[in-house]
Amino acid sequence: MLVGVGGFLGVLIAVNVVIVVVMLARGEDFVPRDVGDTFEKAAEVARYADERLEAAANGMALPDPPRILADQGSLQVSLIATLISQGALFAIVGIASKQTFRGLVEALGLNRIGWAGMWLPMVMMAVAYLGVILWSIVADASGISWLRPTSTVPIEITRDDLTLSIAAVVTVVGAPLSEELFFRGLVFSGLLKWGFWPAATASGLMFAAVHFDPGSIVPFFMIGVTLSWVYYRRRSLWDAIVLHLLFNMTSLVFMLVVLR
Repeated sequence: MLVGVGGFLGVLIAVNVVIVVVMLARGEDFVPRDVGDTFEKAAEVARYADERLEAAANGMALPDPPRILADQGSLQVSLIATLISQGALFAIVGIASKQTFRGLVEALGLNRIGWAGMWLPMVMMAVAYLGVILWSIVADASGISWLRPTSTVPIEITRDDLTLSIAAVVTVVGAPLSEELFFRGLVFSGLLKWGFWPAATASGLMFAAVHFDPGSIVPFFMIGVTLSWVYYRRRSLWDAIVLHLLFNMTSLVFMLVVLR
């Protein structure tokens, strides 16, 4: 299992190195996020207007307009790098598990779907989403801004069909398959000899940490533990994959319908 964790960390580092290299190569053109909220955008426009008026009054060259909105090319590069890293996780799990493909499939229950029990992932998805909403309410009430969960998928993806398509593959297909294979299939299963709770706690903490959002640590830890339990209940990784897929799909639909 340590080989798998080391490989996972290596993939994370490699992806970030690729993004940094692309960012340096593109210079100011690499803008994967908007400048800020509506007020920050307005302030940036006002600042540019002042600079333009001053330059015109003094006969100077007019300044370039500020980049306020995210560059879709930058977003696409980041998403493709993430998709490649998700593919690499399959190889990492295969190597770290030291099993044949067939043996791994059988060990994780991927050879049996069991549609009759798929009601549980659906119910637990609703419970998980309710938990995130309740945590957001508590975070808002506390007045501590960094406690509020922030989506790891930026709203800016909704402005371009190609970016949105890549993001959909990453979040609805790549993430559920690769992350469940690694966190539940390798980490959780590898620690089960210590008992359910130690294994679920460790894998849940890792799952929450790699989302790189302080506000998501608590709710995503709980979701990670829930995913472990759903998998453990029937020993079929498909249950955890379906729950993860439904959660991410709901988030994406919510972003498109409500936030867009």
